[in-house]
Amino acid sequence: MTQYGDTAEATVLSIGAAAAATGLSVKTIRYYEEIGLVPEAPRRNGGARGGGHRLYDRDAIGRLQFVRSARLLGLSLADTRRLVDIAEHACLSDKPEYHGILERHLKSVDQRIAQLRELRERINWLLSRGHSARPMTHHWDTCGCLDADAARRGDRKRIPRLDRSKGQHV
Repeated sequence: MTQYGDTAEATVLSIGAAAAATGLSVKTIRYYEEIGLVPEAPRRNGGARGGGHRLYDRDAIGRLQFVRSARLLGLSLADTRRLVDIAEHACLSDKPEYHGILERHLKSVDQRIAQLRELRERINWLLSRGHSARPMTHHWDTCGCLDADAARRGDRKRIPRLDRSKGQHV
């Protein structure tokens, strides 16, 4: 089996070498093949039922790198599959569906950032409530150690809330 290089013969990689070249694990590559996200690699020495070794050419490596990039951006498997399908026939950059998928994902990322900011503030509020000098009797029905909603029930400090429409605290 040859590695990528300047040789004239067809260049193929084993699944381990493909994993190293793409930054994916062998298990992930097998999973992507199993769910049809990428085509099953051709095999040598007996095929799929005979335990043959998978062989990955430049196109297969490129496709795996494309999928990895999409997943690193946080795209779902469904969106990644759609982009792979589109990219099979043409460059994505001028396709409206490509832009639509990325714009929808960006909106989702922005929403998640707002949720994480609110979560951070709630955790900070819990940490800022202070610690009692004396141990308290613990009862599950009255425990407020993780109850960031206690402010709504009249706890001594009001937890800041984010008004998402204005992007500011209220």
